[in-house]
Amino acid sequence: MATKIADVQDFWNANPCQAGLSSQENRRRYFEEISVKRFQGREWHVPLIADFSSFRGKDVLEIGCGIATDGLEFARQGARYVGVDLTPVAIELATERFALLGIQGRFQLANAEERLPFPDASFDHVYSFGVIHHSPAPHRIVAEMHRVLRVGGTFTVMLYNRSSVNYYVEIMFLRKLFRWCLLPKFMPRFIAAITGFDRSKLEAHRDTLRRRKISHAEWVSMNTDGPHCPLSRVYDDHDATALFSDFGNLRQEAWEFNVDHWPFVRKIIPDKVVKWIGRHWGWHRVIYGEKV
Repeated sequence: MATKIADVQDFWNANPCQAGLSSQENRRRYFEEISVKRFQGREWHVPLIADFSSFRGKDVLEIGCGIATDGLEFARQGARYVGVDLTPVAIELATERFALLGIQGRFQLANAEERLPFPDASFDHVYSFGVIHHSPAPHRIVAEMHRVLRVGGTFTVMLYNRSSVNYYVEIMFLRKLFRWCLLPKFMPRFIAAITGFDRSKLEAHRDTLRRRKISHAEWVSMNTDGPHCPLSRVYDDHDATALFSDFGNLRQEAWEFNVDHWPFVRKIIPDKVVKWIGRHWGWHRVIYGEKV
């Protein structure tokens, strides 16, 4: 059965991206800790990709703004920032965040697969990090990006990378090799104890494996953003080029070898090597382009 946009909306409304990075009760400290963990943790590369300071005085649209961790940096650096998201909870949190800090920005609930609530040629830059690959109709989102950009306007998009260590080694080999280890009832608790993995996620994986046959698309989805994630796609160079074929000056990069699931790698391989692997076979495929 095809995934519906309502399924995607329900999942992310219940699981706002990055919202769990802090447990601070003070709301200002809560949002500050999230920013620190995002930009100084394993996603240290995001400021390099987003290049926040380059859009001072420009109209910037973020599609799938979430709780606006990246959007805040665009606005702080002087962009006229607008964020849209599919989920009411994300819009509520993003609005609260900007208000707490007295930062100017606009937020709107919107399904980017449909016509965005902006006129043609409204923006100088469109940014979307880790969003479009969750859409049942990503080509419609890309068409809307093209419509709302001005001629000469640019975009930066991150999609999950098929040509990565995460996909071929972890998702398609190691996880498939060891998935049956989860079936004994005690195993999720045991694996969580020795690896530090989230026990609730391991339990959910076990339940799914016990109940039904898993398609390839379902396997990829449940092994990216959690066992209940309804849809995730992965893209290689050819796929991404085809998706953005209406744009010019396309350029692609790979970033992020996530060693959070590889504690032994973290111990034996220098950070320099980890970063090198990320720049060649990383999980984040970043696409840059321009409306010509």
